[in-house]
Formats: sequence, structure tokens, C-alpha cells
Amino acid sequence: MSLAIVLLVIGIILGVIAQLALKEGITRAKIVSFRSEKMLVLLLKMFWNKFVLLGCVCYAVSLLLWLVILSKLELSYAYPMISSGYFFVALGSYFIFKEKISWQRWMAIGIIIFGVVLVGLS
Repeated sequence: MSLAIVLLVIGIILGVIAQLALKEGITRAKIVSFRSEKMLVLLLKMFWNKFVLLGCVCYAVSLLLWLVILSKLELSYAYPMISSGYFFVALGSYFIFKEKISWQRWMAIGIIIFGVVLVGLS
């Protein structure tokens, strides 16, 4: 397996961790509405949360990895691979947040993964 593929997988994992951490952070921050008069307070409440910070750091590192990946792989190959993160975010949402995921949503994610596999085989 090439280094570029390994970095792509790591980038996808970091993106998944970022999404799950951001969800956890915003849930723990208990922000129920966004009003312009309290925007600074809301922003401080959001970004002072360790999970939101973790999500932002994961996204920042994945962006740096993405730049390296773009220098080594074709965009038409690498970009569709990011879609595999949908599956892992859905799994995390199901197990961590106890979200109910309909069979239609699972089918749609399955179709996306089928497309990722086809791109991977090309």
C-alpha cells in the first residue's frame, strides 16, 4: 500500500473523528438557539469545549494531509474516497449518540460505499 493511500485513510479517519467530536461538543455546550446579540458568548461557549477543539484540530490536520495527498494522487480518485467517511460517521452516530438510522439511509450509504469501491478498483 502506498504512502499516499495510508495518508488518505488517516485523513478520512480524522474527518470522522472531527464530525463525531463536533457533535459531542455542540451537544455538551447545550446551545439551543443562535441570536446575534449573544453571538460572542455562544462562540466562546462552543470553542471553549474540548470536543469542539478536538474536532477543529482533527480537521486542521486532515487538511494538511489532504494537501500532501493531492500532490500524490489524482483528485478524481482521492476525492470520492472521502465519501467512505459517511459510513463511519453513521456507525459512530448509531453507537455513540444512539441515533436511529432508517434502512433507507443505510441503503443510501451503501450505494455511496459501492461507488467508493468502484472508484477504488479503477
